[in-house]
Amino acid sequence: MEARGPALKVTFTTSPTPTTTYSPNNVVAVWVLNQGGTFVKTIGQWVAVRQSSLVAWRTAAGTNDADAVSGASRGNHTTPLTVAWDLKDRQGNVVPDGTYTIRLEVSESNATAPTQNNQGTFTFVKGPTVQNQTGLSNGGFTNVSITYNPNATVCNDGLVDTPEEKCDRSIALGQPGACPNACVAADACMPLQLQGDAALCTAECVAGPPITACVNSDGCCAAGCTAADDDDCVGGGGGGGTPEASGGCETGGSGAGGGLAFAALGLALLIRRRRR
Repeated sequence: MEARGPALKVTFTTSPTPTTTYSPNNVVAVWVLNQGGTFVKTIGQWVAVRQSSLVAWRTAAGTNDADAVSGASRGNHTTPLTVAWDLKDRQGNVVPDGTYTIRLEVSESNATAPTQNNQGTFTFVKGPTVQNQTGLSNGGFTNVSITYNPNATVCNDGLVDTPEEKCDRSIALGQPGACPNACVAADACMPLQLQGDAALCTAECVAGPPITACVNSDGCCAAGCTAADDDDCVGGGGGGGTPEASGGCETGGSGAGGGLAFAALGLALLIRRRRR
């Protein structure tokens, strides 16, 4: 039986800030306040360094907040971001119905004051009614959409139980159904691409286009490539696949047969020599 409960999804696009020391590199935080203005929870972070530059967020959340880490620091403002919230506070309790404020902050500098950053403010009402807000903008955040569903299928319930879910983020890595954070292909010439968002239980590894070009140091010796035009084909021509430890490239099962034939020929010559 599917677990169901309230869920919120926020999608937005950032823009350059008043102080652009590291532009276009930027860090982002998203958090929620209750109707009284009290901090509830951080629901998204894109920051590997310079957390202190997110001045408004640090003031609200405190210096040791680690509620949500959605990704590393960002290198552009063009890619939209999405965060999801299961309407639970820091202690894991579903918050009561009421009006909540979503705060967003982006920084591109070693900011020491909130005015050096962009700050967005949006609200939604938690209650029995589905809400869809689109086309919003505020404080340097654009293309903002807010979707609230009081009875959504719950991501993070330990089950992959709907067609939309590709994984579940509460399942430990390495276990069936866990959300991947990287994709490693068994065949370097048939790469895998990470698609979707673990926060939304939609992350999955999808086969990308096969590598057909002769490119140095990409781990793939593509069909038709040789050591002359692809250093991944050391010791032989390419037949597609990952270079073998011996220095050649995987070319199917013919290599084993050729090795046995060569060994048989050598043994025959040795026997003939001894008979002389």
